[in-house]
Amino acid sequence: MNGRPGARLDLRRGARVRYLPVHTTEWREGKLVRSSPNDEEWLVENQLGRFWIHVTRLRPTEER
Repeated sequence: MNGRPGARLDLRRGARVRYLPVHTTEWREGKLVRSSPNDEEWLVENQLGRFWIHVTRLRPTEER
């Protein structure tokens, strides 16, 4: 699942996102902390820690 159809990805500090780590096929959720200097990656934080994620692996969160 890649988020809601037509949903826009909000790339700003504090936004909630879903992301796909490279080591698994399980989507996870986190909060954007800051972008890399070239804006190709974002530092994402959740209960497991902080991880640099490429923007192509980020999706909008599911509304609940």
